[in-house]
Amino acid sequence: MRRPALSLLALFLLTAPLAAAPLKMPDPPTIELADGISPLPLHAVLKVSDELRNTVSVVKTSPFDKLVYPTGAWTVALFEKNLPLVFEKVEVPKPGAPPVDADLTLEISIVRFEATVPHPAYNPYTATVVYRIDVFDRSGEKIFTQTATGNGQTSKGMMSGFKAKGLAAESAKLAMVDAARQVLEGLADAPELHPVPKAEDSPATAPTE
Repeated sequence: MRRPALSLLALFLLTAPLAAAPLKMPDPPTIELADGISPLPLHAVLKVSDELRNTVSVVKTSPFDKLVYPTGAWTVALFEKNLPLVFEKVEVPKPGAPPVDADLTLEISIVRFEATVPHPAYNPYTATVVYRIDVFDRSGEKIFTQTATGNGQTSKGMMSGFKAKGLAAESAKLAMVDAARQVLEGLADAPELHPVPKAEDSPATAPTE
């Protein structure tokens, strides 16, 4: 009579690791951009879908275990913190909020995320992410798009358990920061996003004889 119970317990122990909790990621940093970049005098809205915010990336580390990267939520937090480096005013409307009248609407998507958990464990932990950003003007017309590939790698070190999870999270963070930096610098340099000076803002022309 006890065999079914023991079998169920064994099945639970084998399958429980598959319900792994998301990795604990470090707080998103402030990204250091290239010299000379200052916020554009524009009001930008970061449009975040539930799909993006809830995106997770799963990497199997064994037949019975996996790592779950909270790539969507961390991406949103990273851009929310750093977009003010490129635009003077940035808003992230809550789901269901009415549309915001802004100069630009930005949509970010994760095209691809890959991570390597090394075997043997003394090899580097690596990660790669591809971001895409689409920019729309007031009329809803797409005026700019860009993709960027970011890579991250930790130093070698014999790590296991929670320390290994920390290395995996760090390599993912480095990859996402690398890609985000490219996106932000691309936005800052894009001619399509630079406001056209109004006629009254143009330097006065000296009268000719």
